[in-house]
Amino acid sequence: MLSRAAVQSARAPLGAIASTSRATATLTSPAPAPSSQPSHARPFSSSAPAEESKARRKTRLVRKANLEKKVQLVRHNDQARPDPVHGYRKGNDDLWNKSLLNRILLRRDDVWGDVVQVDGNSSSPSSSSSAVVNEQGQSSSGGSSSGDGTPTRYTPKLFNFGLDAATAEQLSSVLPATSALRATLGDGEGGAPSSVDAVVLERFERATDAEERKRDALMRIVDLRNADSKGIEVENTRRIAATFGRTPGDTASPEVQAAILTMRIRSLSSHLVSSPRDVQNRQALRLLVARRAKVLKYLRAVSVARYEECLEQIGVEPRAVEGEVVVSKQELRTMIRGA
Repeated sequence: MLSRAAVQSARAPLGAIASTSRATATLTSPAPAPSSQPSHARPFSSSAPAEESKARRKTRLVRKANLEKKVQLVRHNDQARPDPVHGYRKGNDDLWNKSLLNRILLRRDDVWGDVVQVDGNSSSPSSSSSAVVNEQGQSSSGGSSSGDGTPTRYTPKLFNFGLDAATAEQLSSVLPATSALRATLGDGEGGAPSSVDAVVLERFERATDAEERKRDALMRIVDLRNADSKGIEVENTRRIAATFGRTPGDTASPEVQAAILTMRIRSLSSHLVSSPRDVQNRQALRLLVARRAKVLKYLRAVSVARYEECLEQIGVEPRAVEGEVVVSKQELRTMIRGA
């Protein structure tokens, strides 16, 4: 006697029997073991898909080549990028050494480097400080010791308080002679002027000695060696205004402002090298670099010829001020530590 299941299978069509057998096999077969590797670590094929057309493949290859070229250009630009603080690439020091600004600026060694020896009897310095600098920066001798041992007149090499050669000459020669003459012809003895030659000569000698002492004291006061760093900066500012100014007394031209900012940037960068822990002045250096770039961009908008001439005179490359000027922390640290 046939069972009920056999009867039903005999009555069912052939497709239903096949599906039932597949379902039974699926239920009875063991489950596949899960893959031990993660999805992102499974090997894959890097070849182009079979259904990719020629146009898509060409577009993909062109884009890949453009990206590689862009990476190479960025790397090359980073390597050739000038120092935003100094304004030129590493190894291009001649741009600053041959610039006009470098020739007219005073260094601290130029001012404080000479050691002046003072005689204990006459209080006169050695002949190393007996030169006077005129407006063009040329030095003229201020005299030396005479053959009979008479001490020379003290004349500083550089003058403080913004004094020029003409004013220093008036203070050094004209003013003492005028004061001595007035003391001689006036009533220096408390009485009426005397016409006796001996009295007049004695008065003149006393007045001349007094005025010479006053002159030496005044020359020591106006000597630039008695000034601090701010006094040297004032003298450099005066020279920059006289050299880069378009008119006498011009301190507002973009060329003058750019030269003054470059002077302050180099002075502050040298200070940071000698004092690397002065973190507060690092931000001041960044602000000065940004201000210089702003002034030079304005000058380029006014006149391209003046802009190019100014860059050459102050020793700065165009790429150091064009575009976005960023002084990164790593670049600043490298400049300070010299690594």
